Amino acid sequence: MKQRIEWLDNLRAVAIFFVVLGHTVGLPEVVEKLIFSFHMPIFFWISGLFAKLSIRDETFGGFIRKRWRKRLIPYVSFSAISYITWFFLFRHFGSQAAHNISPLRPVIGFFYGNGINDWLVTNTVLWFFLCLFVTEIFFYFVVKVRSTLGMVLVLAGFSLAGYLDVYFNPPDGFRLPWNVDIALTAVVFYGGGYLSKGYVLGQMKASSWRWLVMAMGLIFYVTFSLLNRKVALVAGVYGNYAFFYLAAFSGICFWTELAYVIPTSRLLSKIGQNTLTIFSLHLLVFPFITAILVYGFMMPPQLKFESASLSVAYAVISILVLLPVSDVINRYLPFILGETRKPAT
Repeated sequence: MKQRIEWLDNLRAVAIFFVVLGHTVGLPEVVEKLIFSFHMPIFFWISGLFAKLSIRDETFGGFIRKRWRKRLIPYVSFSAISYITWFFLFRHFGSQAAHNISPLRPVIGFFYGNGINDWLVTNTVLWFFLCLFVTEIFFYFVVKVRSTLGMVLVLAGFSLAGYLDVYFNPPDGFRLPWNVDIALTAVVFYGGGYLSKGYVLGQMKASSWRWLVMAMGLIFYVTFSLLNRKVALVAGVYGNYAFFYLAAFSGICFWTELAYVIPTSRLLSKIGQNTLTIFSLHLLVFPFITAILVYGFMMPPQLKFESASLSVAYAVISILVLLPVSDVINRYLPFILGETRKPAT
């Protein structure tokens, strides 16, 4: 069990690094395609790994009572932190000041819950919590299907419904509240995690095909990521249906196998155990890094910080800065994360 936790922490650390890196500017389009093709699907997939068969026998009300605290309390908590920071600081500087967004818009966006068109301008990534909550509700009904083949067919139906929805509705068009339409696609990855848990959490450690699977995963991942357009799950931008799913699942396969063979370290474990806080707050760290560059190192304010090396620096610094913040939250403010007690370390 210790080994499983360690390599899963590796996977979470890799995934959160690419999420943070993907939100920087200056990355080449090729790199963005490789990141965005899998970096959000893998978080839904990891969540599905830990879905329990016992939810099949839970009442819907009981299921919701168990889920709302883990999903909605962090959403509310980090939304409040983000709004206060944005209202008093960020909206007065840089591009935020130029856009002159009404303080009322993100308040409405808090209830609407979509990360497009500046509805969550205070912290776009928070759309994920609501989408995951809706995804788990969808999966509650999917798991009622008693056969694996039946579940696969139902998930295939969800994938078609999710794709057709965004195909006929442009990315900047109307989105259902709480990312319900995006969850039609997200549940496919969540269900994929659930269906693959027997291998991933059990048989994978004894796999003699690891290097072949990793090589094939890498080939498919790179090929179909680059053949497709840049994906943006938050906006319902999937590109080609087949390329989207092939790239996402092969990317998940490659990075999962690689995470298993990566040597464990205290740093990777710590990052992997604190992905929730890093995910939720990294966009709030970026402006402070920029301010230090402008006011501390006297870089011109009009300078566009667009270089791959600087993007990596932003990502690494943000993650390292948020590790002690995570420690404070875990120790003194666990309720922000939806915890009723101090999380185990």
